[in-house]
Amino acid sequence: MTSQEPEILTRDSVTPMKAVAALYHEGQTELARAVASSLSRRIFDGAPPQPSGLVRRTLARGVVRLLNRTTTEATRPGPDGEPVTFFHNRILENSQHPYAATMLEPSKADTAAFVEGGDAMSAIYMMLSPRIAAHASLWDKIILDSVQSRDVQWRLVWETRLTHELAVQRLRAGQPVRIKAVGAGSGLSLILVVERLLQEGHDPAMITALISDREAPNIERALRLAQKLPETSRHLALHAGASSGLFIRIEDALHPSTKDAHEAPFDIVTILGLLEYFPGHTFTTSEENLGEPPPQGPPWAVDVVRNVSALTAEGGHLIVNTYRLMAASRLLEVFGKRFRYRGSKEMRAMLAPAGFIPTGRLLAANIFDVEVFEKKPVAS
Repeated sequence: MTSQEPEILTRDSVTPMKAVAALYHEGQTELARAVASSLSRRIFDGAPPQPSGLVRRTLARGVVRLLNRTTTEATRPGPDGEPVTFFHNRILENSQHPYAATMLEPSKADTAAFVEGGDAMSAIYMMLSPRIAAHASLWDKIILDSVQSRDVQWRLVWETRLTHELAVQRLRAGQPVRIKAVGAGSGLSLILVVERLLQEGHDPAMITALISDREAPNIERALRLAQKLPETSRHLALHAGASSGLFIRIEDALHPSTKDAHEAPFDIVTILGLLEYFPGHTFTTSEENLGEPPPQGPPWAVDVVRNVSALTAEGGHLIVNTYRLMAASRLLEVFGKRFRYRGSKEMRAMLAPAGFIPTGRLLAANIFDVEVFEKKPVAS
């Protein structure tokens, strides 16, 4: 990091959306490095964001009620004849905020329940940088630093810190480390981890990291970011025969790559922001709370867990998040998103048959817990 980087963020009045554009779009390498450096300093060296207190949580209940009253929904055929879900909310439309537009934009009926990635979603993480947050608009502060958004920032911080901590433990013991981020979106967390490890002087030949996601645009964004940063750009594994480095590839958590069957298992696996879309081992669901038919599998959450277990080494670690029911977590349900609420008790019961045992590292916010599990042999 150079002293010039924070000056760039201030001089150019970098807002959250400008920061995202610098990270994931073509060009602006100098600004992208400044943004990544600022995020890294906050994540690794600063205090984690504090989850919202009682006043903000109370206000969030009022916001959810307001949006419920003012949002309308319709499903009609799209240009290709497939059903498309449309949402309308004048308050959000008048805000002209990209995140609001993402919530309201038409989506295919069979994927309307999922929160997709993209620039607007990534902008939540940019609020971690004090320099960027200082240039946030009023709507940025309302939307990107809401109760749920603050918890999403908190989750990223602990995912990144814990991954780095576990990797360093192995590297300091003279052991190579293999890390995989499942359903990683644009891969920000693992990219920052690898950049940090290499900046700290760890041997690149000892580090293998794999970012996987089923969406090609997310993989393209992750690749662009990795190519812009000083260390990850030098250690991208761009051919299948590479034995170490940063790999970035398209992969569905339900349908692992055949490459995994021929690769060594991973010492650290992260799967955050994904299991809450799959039914099974829940204490309630969006559908139950809304009086809708219960979600049906397959796929089930245990199908994802089974695949993750198969690629995790014995003695390796799994980092996951729970998803707690509260007013703020239900805000996205207004726009057709559906979640399977699973606390630590349910998560542990689901992971145990796959050999994952709690390590005692559990951190709690309002909506999420982040917990570390260790893979043990499964009793026959």
